[in-house]
Amino acid sequence: TGFQDVLEFGRRTGHENRHIHGWSPDSSSWNDQLYPAWKSGDPRWENCWRGGKVVALLTSDSPALIGSNVTFAVNLRFPRCQKETEDGDIVYQRGCANASFSDQYVYNWTKWVPFCNEGNCSFSNKFPDGRPFPHHHDWRRHNFIYIFQTLGQYYQMTGRSSAVLSINTTNITAGAQMIEVTVFRRGYRRHYPVAKASGLYIVTDQIPFYVNITQKNDKNSSDHIYIKDSPISFDVKIHDPSHYLNKSILSFNWTYGDGSGSFVSNNPVSTHTYTLLGNFSLNLTIKAAIPGPCKPVTPTPLPTTKAPTTQMPTTTPHTTTNTTGNTTEVPPFETETFPLTTEEQNTTTHAIPTTHTTIPTTTSVPGCFIYRYGYYNTKITVADGILGMNIIKMNTIQVSSQAENSVIDFVVSCEGSMPTDACTIVSDASCMIPQNMVCDPIPASDQCLLTLRRAFAEPGSYCVNITLSDAASLALASTLVYVDAGNTRSTSPSGMQQMKVAVRSACTSDKSKMPCFMETTMSMIHC
Repeated sequence: TGFQDVLEFGRRTGHENRHIHGWSPDSSSWNDQLYPAWKSGDPRWENCWRGGKVVALLTSDSPALIGSNVTFAVNLRFPRCQKETEDGDIVYQRGCANASFSDQYVYNWTKWVPFCNEGNCSFSNKFPDGRPFPHHHDWRRHNFIYIFQTLGQYYQMTGRSSAVLSINTTNITAGAQMIEVTVFRRGYRRHYPVAKASGLYIVTDQIPFYVNITQKNDKNSSDHIYIKDSPISFDVKIHDPSHYLNKSILSFNWTYGDGSGSFVSNNPVSTHTYTLLGNFSLNLTIKAAIPGPCKPVTPTPLPTTKAPTTQMPTTTPHTTTNTTGNTTEVPPFETETFPLTTEEQNTTTHAIPTTHTTIPTTTSVPGCFIYRYGYYNTKITVADGILGMNIIKMNTIQVSSQAENSVIDFVVSCEGSMPTDACTIVSDASCMIPQNMVCDPIPASDQCLLTLRRAFAEPGSYCVNITLSDAASLALASTLVYVDAGNTRSTSPSGMQQMKVAVRSACTSDKSKMPCFMETTMSMIHC
């Protein structure tokens, strides 16, 4: 039996991948006496673990750019009420589901494994291909054997209830690839399969990334409708968990589609303000110059001239000067040398006339890069919207002596288009617990100056958030109000009722952030 015979999905053929460092070809023989191989549906899976089934959860951090590392993680999920101890044994959890167990241990490897010294063990300590387990101080706690298989190759390791494996993708063809892992539990004479999992991972020759687009007062970031005359922030997030691009030189080339030309920067964050209404095509090209090995420098062979037959053949040594052509940029995803600062001379001597010999050499001159690219395109719509708002005044309203509520008028101004709706959210002083929300339609007007009347049932401190919105935008302003009616109603000789309103004057705020305040205090008196 070979490793390729135990694959659940069979070996993929026709791939052009080369050897993965540290892995072995799956043509190697598999010891099925020591490691029984079961396919899905085999009834033996039902009894391979005490107390239920073990599930292997296989994940990866792909997509991975060619040349970077892709990391796989396997986590074993045990049946209910079972867990792994610090010693690597599997036990029943005390008090779980009010169940009682005759034995605390599901598998007590610590007890039945007497010794293993420098590979001389009292149990079978070999992988399926016959190689011995690695010996280290923590070997007693590694009671699971993980066999990874991908691209016609395999990798073996021991571990606990979780395992992490990284592979370099330099020799892996771009595209979706399949990986499979089989997990065995350690036995005395043989090791038994307990779980199997597989999954796809993506290797790409384009830089993986996404763009986070935000704009102050934008109502719905998912509809790709943004506000005219307001800056839009474009934040590029490159997916590079193995930090392969850390030493690369990145450039970001933006075209915003509004005739403003292209913008090139080394900063992943850029801003742009659209001054026109309409639909626009946004394009981004990312270029990464990754330090890498230089191309081999191959001398150009020159033909020799054959001497007349009446004379002995002679050989004229030729000296060729080699330089790398680095003034023309190669297509994406190819290695490019840029630019070399020295030249190297190679002398080739021909022992026999008309015979050409070339000697490739590699320069170690700094300045050689591998170029990778990433592309992004999206359509956005620019519409009129509310650019900002402010609470410019608060007026207390005269109420009768029988009235129980305190009434305040909030005078609000805004910039940009006229809002269609206004909402007031009254919360506690911490702005965390909403107490009341009132929304009103706003009649059409040429001037954005609104008066919103709101009533407060009881004295106290209130956080007031006022939002103005239309189809494309939403603006927010906040203020903190302290209403103190006290017992002035009965003590005021002239029948005047005094309401003290302590205000932390409002400031506009992005809807994604907490309100901000500047503290002032004023007192309002009314009849």
